[in-house]
Amino acid sequence: MQQPVEARTPSGGAGPEALRDPATLRRLLSPRSVAVIGVSAEATRFGGRTVTNLVNFDGPVWGVNPKYAGQQLHGRPCLASLEEIPDSPDCVLIALPREQLMPALEACIRKGAGGIIAFASGYGETGLPERVAEEEALRARCREAGLPLLGVNCLGMVDHVRKAGVTFMPEYVRMTAPAGGVAITSQSGALGYALMQAAERGFSVCHMTTAGNATDLDVCDLAAYQLSMPECRAVALAVEGLRDGRRLLLLGEAARKAGKPIVALKLGRGDAGAAAAASHTGSLAGSALAWSAAFRRAGMVEVEDFDALLETAGLFAKAPQPKAKGVAIITPSGGAGIMAADHAEALGLDMPQPLPETEKVLRAAIPDFGAPRNPCDLTAQVASNPASYDACMEAMLSDPQYGCAVIPQVYSHHATTVGRMESLRPYAAKFGKPLLIAWIPEQLEGPGAVHADSVPELILFRSMRRLMRAVQLWQEFYAREEQGAPERPAGLGDALAALSGQGAVLTETAAKALFARVGVPVTEERRAATADAAADQAAALGFPVVLKLDSPDIAHKTEVGGVKLHLGDAAAVRAAFAEIVAGARRHAPEARVDGVLVQPMARKGVELILGGRRDGQFGPMVLVGTGGVQAELWKDVALDIAPVTPARAEQMLRSLKGFPLLDGFRGAPKADIAAVARAVSAFSVLLAEAGDRIEEAEANPLIAGEWGCLAVDGLVKCS
Repeated sequence: MQQPVEARTPSGGAGPEALRDPATLRRLLSPRSVAVIGVSAEATRFGGRTVTNLVNFDGPVWGVNPKYAGQQLHGRPCLASLEEIPDSPDCVLIALPREQLMPALEACIRKGAGGIIAFASGYGETGLPERVAEEEALRARCREAGLPLLGVNCLGMVDHVRKAGVTFMPEYVRMTAPAGGVAITSQSGALGYALMQAAERGFSVCHMTTAGNATDLDVCDLAAYQLSMPECRAVALAVEGLRDGRRLLLLGEAARKAGKPIVALKLGRGDAGAAAAASHTGSLAGSALAWSAAFRRAGMVEVEDFDALLETAGLFAKAPQPKAKGVAIITPSGGAGIMAADHAEALGLDMPQPLPETEKVLRAAIPDFGAPRNPCDLTAQVASNPASYDACMEAMLSDPQYGCAVIPQVYSHHATTVGRMESLRPYAAKFGKPLLIAWIPEQLEGPGAVHADSVPELILFRSMRRLMRAVQLWQEFYAREEQGAPERPAGLGDALAALSGQGAVLTETAAKALFARVGVPVTEERRAATADAAADQAAALGFPVVLKLDSPDIAHKTEVGGVKLHLGDAAAVRAAFAEIVAGARRHAPEARVDGVLVQPMARKGVELILGGRRDGQFGPMVLVGTGGVQAELWKDVALDIAPVTPARAEQMLRSLKGFPLLDGFRGAPKADIAAVARAVSAFSVLLAEAGDRIEEAEANPLIAGEWGCLAVDGLVKCS
């Protein structure tokens, strides 16, 4: 009997470092007192600018610089050294160059500071070995002393609840929106602060952190702290990279426990290094897909554009769970309604027509040149007949088919837009359905937009495309089901024992034997070292047959003419044998050639690729896609962290553009999707349990039909 696979880390080895306990970061990230080492009289210097950003902070702020000891700098007292501060400061900002950072760090340790922020640059980001070592020494000293470090090479952080702008970026005092809603964590300081500036237009932010080099605390530690804040309802996360990508899964678990979503953006999605892989899978399963798979497995919401990050996080911070899948579009502009419907339809969002009782109200309230349907065109007459607007809003939001309403706003005049935004608030509160404002005017920061951003009941988007994509992500997030543990194949132990030693590339025969042990069906085959032996084996198997080059040194047989199909008799087999051997000698004269593999022609079906590779960030990954020799051309694949359950494997299959080929396209027989999903799941368990022993593995093609599935080729590269 098969047993569930035991929980283990994605790499199959030692687990990732645990997230820092938020309680240990509270003094640093939500300080009640701040010291600034290196403050100067110039308000534009980093230390001086930080002190001015703390003007509304309600706790004590001390400057530290012996040059100005006993003076007031930027409205705060300046002392000669940290030792002169009467208390132990929660947060110490070190505005000193790299050469002076370590002595300042030691002073903070002696003083019992809660944590430090380091602006200094010139460490590991230079690539110089001595600077990398210097940063490692800094990290080791902080860890030894139990002193959390934000930075180095960062621009600081903002606790908007406490008005603690511990950053050198200018004019934090202009960000007057009430604290709450969204927390921002960014590796890039400039981008983090760019997002933070939404608080200047009324967008509710509670906290912002920038990791910089992440010498000690990385974005996972920082976001986990923000999840612990009562004011935080969603986190906007912009990540460039991690020392250990598996920590992203720990952060996802923390978010699940907190009941707060994380909206994530991966910066730097290029896959330039992927093409060096031995298998098709290695070049298809690039880093961008791996990060997307990790976000999905971590339960995060991924956006692909920077301008979608904060808007989407705002939706998750303000909106309750969907009550229904339907999207209602309510507008006084027919053109805006058409625009909204176009974007909704392109994403496959449900736009049901009103129920009869709803339509009856609409027909009574809307002029005959309007549209009592969805999209609901109220026409411009609504301006002179506010009662009709109220009636239509009540009717559409009462309709149980609709889980949210999209309200396109086409003009920005103060007298009307602020009033219109304000008039919408009661509907959101009454029906518990989010009202999404699509701001269409080119006056992007008109008074109505600023007002809508600041209203807790309204969610503002400055792009209809981004709005509808956010609705799609919102619905998908709350429709997700938790993935359990897949079953452990009965032959898994034998398969793991059969893995070769370091650096070996398994022959097709050995690779397929490995797959068969875990339950992936494979084609029958016979080995033949001579043309006559090949003809005899073909006769025993039954014509027609396939001949394949048998060489441990040539991974892609088709590229050297090493595959011959539809061989119907012994003469054709002998001729094909000679052509295969000659082609191998011509294209790879140093390669070992053991003869050929003789296989029966596979039954007709859809060609898929099933593969996996060990990702440097996230461990073993499993891939399935439309396959065959064109796999890299189509690049129609789904990727996930191994292992996956059969249910998740089926979701991966259904996500493919080529899925209709499996589902009876144009009257063709439907493939046995359940059988394919079981094979994908079994293959993924092998990858996960092998851990770092398998570098790449591939069954390509995997033929799928109504009769099941069959791997007719295989490749495994061991580490």
